[in-house]
Amino acid sequence: MAVLKEQLEIRSRLADFGVTRDELLAVVSAAVGARRSASPMAPASAGGLMAWIRGTEELRALCLPKGWEATRTDNIEAVYHAETGIKIIYQSADRAGDPVADPLAVSKKGLGSARAVESGQGDLFPEYIVETLRELNAASWYLFVYVDGDDVRAELSFPKAVEDDQFRGFNERILLVQKGEWEVMDLGQDEAPAPELDVPVRRKK
Repeated sequence: MAVLKEQLEIRSRLADFGVTRDELLAVVSAAVGARRSASPMAPASAGGLMAWIRGTEELRALCLPKGWEATRTDNIEAVYHAETGIKIIYQSADRAGDPVADPLAVSKKGLGSARAVESGQGDLFPEYIVETLRELNAASWYLFVYVDGDDVRAELSFPKAVEDDQFRGFNERILLVQKGEWEVMDLGQDEAPAPELDVPVRRKK
C-alpha cells in the first residue's frame, strides 16, 4: 500500500485528479466549520450531519466546474469523473491522517458502499471503459475528515474492501492533514456559501 505524506508527492498525485491540496483543504475547512456551527441544543448527530452535507456540497462546488458530475448511485452522494473512471465521496472519520493506522469511518458501511468499493478495484485510471459500466466500475476514493476539538486530520484514500461494516485495507492513501498540522494552516472556518450551480445528478439503483 502506498501512503503519500510528503508535499511534493502529494501535489504530483493530486494532479491526476485535477485538484490541489489547498482546494481539498478548503472543502475540509468548510465541513469543519459546519460541524462547529451545530448548537449545543441540537441532536447529538447534528454536527456530523451538517459536516457531511457541507463537505459534499463543497466537494461538488470544487469538482463540477472541472468536468466532474454529481451522482448518488446506491444512495451514495459523490462526484464522478467519466474520463478517469474515479469517484470521490465525503466521509466523516473516527481516524484519519495517521501514517501508520488506516482511516476509520464514523458510520457503518452498508451494501451500497461494499458494492462501490468492490466494483472499483480495477485500474485506477483505465484508458477505456464501456460507457454503460463506467460509473458502476469507478474506483471509489473517500475524503476522510476527522475532527476532535481543534485536532483536524484528513486524507484522500482508496479502500480495498468493506468487511463487518467498516473499510478493510487500502490500495493508496494520500495524507492531506496529519496530527498537529491543522492549527498552523491559515484557513478560515467561516467560508462563504457554496456557489449556486445547476447540478444534474445521475442516479442509479
